[in-house]
Amino acid sequence: MKKRNLYFIPLVLSIAFGFNSCNIGEGGNITNFPPAPAVVYTMDNMGSRTIIGTLWGGYVAVPSMQINAYPGDCLIMGFTIDYDNQPSTDYLTATNIQVTENVEYSSLEGSTSVEMGDYTLPISGVSGATSEFLNGKFFTLASCKDKNPSFRLVYNTEEEETGGVKNFYLLARPSSSTPNSTDVSTFYAFDMSNFIYYQGRDTVISVSGSSDKLTYKYIRANLKYFSNFSETDQPVFANVNNPGSPVEILIPIPSN
Repeated sequence: MKKRNLYFIPLVLSIAFGFNSCNIGEGGNITNFPPAPAVVYTMDNMGSRTIIGTLWGGYVAVPSMQINAYPGDCLIMGFTIDYDNQPSTDYLTATNIQVTENVEYSSLEGSTSVEMGDYTLPISGVSGATSEFLNGKFFTLASCKDKNPSFRLVYNTEEEETGGVKNFYLLARPSSSTPNSTDVSTFYAFDMSNFIYYQGRDTVISVSGSSDKLTYKYIRANLKYFSNFSETDQPVFANVNNPGSPVEILIPIPSN
């Protein structure tokens, strides 16, 4: 595998899911990172700071008093890095923390079939993103006619794979019997870490500007979402990514 930090599935997004700010702004040695997916990695220094994996900036340290989050939490977070004023050489320390959303997440579900149940809310469009710094979390932004839907991501264990690429199916359940009049976009994340650990392949990624190499496990997958029922009441699934360009989701493997 080639060295890549960001894995995007563009559909209704430009950069950063079409957030309020779409460009990473720089002034001198200060960089402002717009709100984007982030995952709380660990607490460090006896809880005095929190290490967060970010889509744009890799792992950054945040003074714990600036953020109310715990390991594993998923966030939409913007921040600033002042490269000329860093208190430590262990991690880059971020300031001006802006948590615009706490994102709910759940685990990937394995099943011998894709059972819809009451998850029959049509989805009109999906975007997604992950990176090697998000610790196996896969973020989605789904549009449907509901303000507070529930989501599942299902993997059919009986489905034949082509070239080692798996198919994941995104399903939504409405929060009420009365649909919204217009589409509403909702963030949700899925934890792939256990699935990748047991079913992923090994790879090694070179650290930029260093001779060091890090070991990861990864999977390659197509993301599909329920769009509607056919005339014969069969579920119809649309593709998010081009099937010829599957998404790659990684988790780091600790060195011995």
